[in-house]
Formats: sequence, C-alpha cells, structure tokens
Amino acid sequence: MNMENGHNNMLSDEQRALVTRCLWSLQEADLSIEGLILTHVRGVAMTSTMHHNASTQRLTAVAVAMFLLGEHTSEAWGNGESLEVHVRVQLDPKKPDTMAMRYVSMRPVGPWAILLAVHSGDKLSINLEADLNTAAAYLEAILDNQPPPPLIWQSI
Repeated sequence: MNMENGHNNMLSDEQRALVTRCLWSLQEADLSIEGLILTHVRGVAMTSTMHHNASTQRLTAVAVAMFLLGEHTSEAWGNGESLEVHVRVQLDPKKPDTMAMRYVSMRPVGPWAILLAVHSGDKLSINLEADLNTAAAYLEAILDNQPPPPLIWQSI
C-alpha cells in the first residue's frame, strides 16, 4: 500500500482484517496490554483495539508527534533512526503507585505507520518487546502487500 500518495487512512478490507486480527491477537496474548493502535505518521489511527473517541485520537496524535520528534532528534544528532520510543503516563498525581501508571510504547511500521501499545507494568517486559517487534514486522508486510511472517507471541 502506497501511503505516501495521500492514502493515509485507506486500507483494503483484507488489510484491515489482517491488521486488526494481529492487534487483537497480541492484546489477548499479553494481559499487560490495555490497547493497541496502528496509526499513520500523520497522526490518524488506521485501526485499533481501543474505543475510537476524542481521547484515543489525542493519544494517537501526541504519541506520533513524540515519536517523530525523537526520530528527528536522532537523525539531527547523527544517531540514525528511531527504533522505539517509550512514554510513562501518571494517570492520577495523587496516587503515584504503579496502578496509576500507564506506558505507551511505539514502534515504526515501515516509513508511514507507527504501532502504539498502551500497557501497564513497571517496565517493558522482554516478551512484550519481542512481541511488539513481531507485530511491527507482520504489520509492515501487510501494509506493503507482502507475505507476512508467522505470528508467534512470546507472551503466551
């Protein structure tokens, strides 16, 4: 799929089904995941396991902006491309325990998309990190109309 030519939110029905199935499969495999979003680099959610509302769209836009800022900074410093970005969000400043914390981990999916994972836990587990990388490779293949690699989750 050539997203560069203005098809920023257009997935074929088959692509949308495969992408959505991948996101739900990953979320079911890891109980720390609260939601997944595949978004275009322009900040428009292409599909998600989260309810599509104003809050989700704001999260998508802010996360994409942060990812692109990190990528721009990395390139400006001559350190190459961004491979991942993690953000820790405290939901209630009056409750600084981990139950009030959520994390947003971001992975590039080719040059035009970003995978966002909202999850709990005090850090990104090795299994979740591997699973996000697996999902990103699968999603990139789907978006490029290539045969996808198998989806084998480490979190199961």
